[in-house]
Amino acid sequence: MVGSWLVLVLVLVGPLASWGAEPAEDEVRQALAKAGTAADWGGAGAVVVWDRRDVTVEESGLARTEHRTLVKVLSASGARQLSVTLLPYDPLSADVTVVRCRVYRADGSLRDVSPEQVQDNPDPQSLIFWNSREKLVPVGRLQVGDGVELVTRRVGFTYALLAGGEDESRFIPPMRGHFYDIVPFWSEWPVVEQSYRVRIDPAKHLQYQFFHGAAEVSDRLEGGSRVVTVTMRGFRPLEPEKGMVALSDVAPKLLLTTAADWQAKAIWFHDVQERYGSFTVTPEIKAVADHITAGLATDEEKAAALTHWVAENIRYVGLHMGEGEGYTLHRASTTLRDRGGVCKDKAGMLVALLRAAGLEAYAGMTMAGERIEDIPADQFNHCITVWRKADRSTVLLDPTWVPGVRELWSSREQQQQVLKGLPEGADLATTPVSPPEAHPLHVRIVSRLAADGTLEGTLSVTADGQSDAALRRLYRRALRSSWGAVDDAFLTALEVGAEVTTIQRSDPDDLSVPFRFEAAFRIPGYARRLTDGSLVLVPLVARHPVGVALHAEELSLDLAKEERRHPVRIGCSKLVRLSEQLTLPPGTTVRGVPEGVSLAGSGALEARCRVEGGVLVVEETLSLAQRVFSPAEWPSLRGALKAFRELAEHPITVEPGRGKRGGAE
Repeated sequence: MVGSWLVLVLVLVGPLASWGAEPAEDEVRQALAKAGTAADWGGAGAVVVWDRRDVTVEESGLARTEHRTLVKVLSASGARQLSVTLLPYDPLSADVTVVRCRVYRADGSLRDVSPEQVQDNPDPQSLIFWNSREKLVPVGRLQVGDGVELVTRRVGFTYALLAGGEDESRFIPPMRGHFYDIVPFWSEWPVVEQSYRVRIDPAKHLQYQFFHGAAEVSDRLEGGSRVVTVTMRGFRPLEPEKGMVALSDVAPKLLLTTAADWQAKAIWFHDVQERYGSFTVTPEIKAVADHITAGLATDEEKAAALTHWVAENIRYVGLHMGEGEGYTLHRASTTLRDRGGVCKDKAGMLVALLRAAGLEAYAGMTMAGERIEDIPADQFNHCITVWRKADRSTVLLDPTWVPGVRELWSSREQQQQVLKGLPEGADLATTPVSPPEAHPLHVRIVSRLAADGTLEGTLSVTADGQSDAALRRLYRRALRSSWGAVDDAFLTALEVGAEVTTIQRSDPDDLSVPFRFEAAFRIPGYARRLTDGSLVLVPLVARHPVGVALHAEELSLDLAKEERRHPVRIGCSKLVRLSEQLTLPPGTTVRGVPEGVSLAGSGALEARCRVEGGVLVVEETLSLAQRVFSPAEWPSLRGALKAFRELAEHPITVEPGRGKRGGAE
């Protein structure tokens, strides 16, 4: 789904027409008139008439941006949305100033919002309490047909960095002298024209690429500077699809960077941490590592113990600490003292502990939830740990994502790009697909159907990998006093009248063994009795009671569309095995046994249902091969899930008095 289409116009000399010029009122009103109405744009609440960014990059890498937007109100809902504009920023790395906000009334009048009315407020936050703020522009009441013009100036970039201070030195990017930008060319509203222009020293060797669409590009020399202008016209919002990948993976965007390659970026990231002393092993850190690894013989055992200790003992919480923000990891000694931090703190803590235990370790970067395109702009939002073994191979560890997970690297991060901060550098890598067999969920039921329709039996559940983690999560998010209700929910979530009599369960906090659960149950009236004495039911296991309790994707993923435009993403690859042995009332006959199913592909299903000696036997195996499925793979995934759900609704009839032993017809 990567599209990189450019219409390139290379010019060596010559001015850029009207860029940066103040538009006259007549020009603005003509543009608003030509922008049309809601009927022209599919009922949209507003239309972006133009979105123009003009960026100047200084020798230090500091970037100054003038951003001009003109938006036309097309409906009452659009008017409400445009009545307030929020401009988020981080004071450690950027500043934003509102130069002008002007409302062009549909009746021909003008109204200016004074910059003095702009509010500067703390950004609402949870879990990560950093110094982020937002400028609030009170545009005020609007009518359909009004236009809102906003001009802002921004200096800096999007991540906090090591140095503080009140002067503009804090706006210089961490990789000093370099520049990067990630520019979304998408909007919730249609866009008539969006342009981005950057002026930079030619010696900085700017590289750029446009993804997922077509754009006009001018790349020229002007007055000793290199000027790159990218323009896209006539954008219409992408139709969202349930379960799709992140919008940035499929929507138009521009990436720019002066970094030579990923190798250089990895070396820089490594050197930043070593210079700062992020992983310095103190006596306190050494004592913790010695205690955790005491009695462990192999490096693998030590790495596992240290990873899970950090996962379970360093609370995820972000507090503003001044030094060591952004791409510089806080010192591990600080994290150990506070017993808290964000992903980079947990990753750095693990690096230090591994080093204290005699293992070689470094930090790495990735992008959780979105793809990193293969151009070395800073497309990162998550920090991880890289363990280099004695044979020089590397193992990814993620203490942020594995609390309550038996894995050391969460398979919910498969098919995800990673940059390892090794001293010699590294290229961008993609984590491999984790096979479904690594994440099994086996639900086994042994049951007996009484003549009055009561179903009694035992439910056994075993799991590992991310399927194991999903089960544990139900308990770990609840008070221990509520664990009994969690136990019951494996049946009551599907059958409210289920009576759970006895429970055997492994400790949800014990990660040394896979999760196990067993319950004895009784469900009065499970089978519906007909007037002729027959019983109608769907085999309990086919209805996937554990999946219902888990809100599992095999039951919840939307299957309405036969074809998809965008890739679909689930939590993790998985293997679901359902089996039941249902003893029938003596002398009964079974009608309506579903035919077997055999489907192969990225979504695979093998299912059989048969009667053997008075016992109805149900066996189903569903395999979901990966985490991200392309549109071409969607029919296979959809077909397997559709057949799986149809079996969950396929009734069978148990008829009395047709023989001495149960049989099928």
